[in-house]
Amino acid sequence: MDVSLILPRVKNKPDRRDFDRFPIEFEIEVAAQDSEGKKYSENTILRNISGGGARFITQQASKYFTGQPLEVTVFLTGTDKVKACMRGKATVVRIDASTNSGIGEKTPRMDVAVKLDSPLHLERVDVKTQLNHREPPGNLK
Repeated sequence: MDVSLILPRVKNKPDRRDFDRFPIEFEIEVAAQDSEGKKYSENTILRNISGGGARFITQQASKYFTGQPLEVTVFLTGTDKVKACMRGKATVVRIDASTNSGIGEKTPRMDVAVKLDSPLHLERVDVKTQLNHREPPGNLK
């Protein structure tokens, strides 16, 4: 008797990710159209990111669906002189219950996993210039 017909196959599942995933908490703005074609945007928290995808928290899970195109803006921590963000397009691949969902919340938090359609590009948001006072290069105080 061929034992392989009786026993379930045991497979070593290799990690299918092409990039390492990094836990991170930055503000993210997500803009899209819901399943009815209504435009909306949401400011929320980015949970992690990799070279090919990201995951963020939402309290509006009903507005997201698998395959949905999104425009994402990740706001980077600024300095006193420069603020920046990373922008790009993504596609929803999965919506899961958040592991940090609070008990008794009116709207439970969900995690939205997305595939980045292309690398995010960096943009300056705000550059503060000092018009009346410019330090010469190399001037130490």
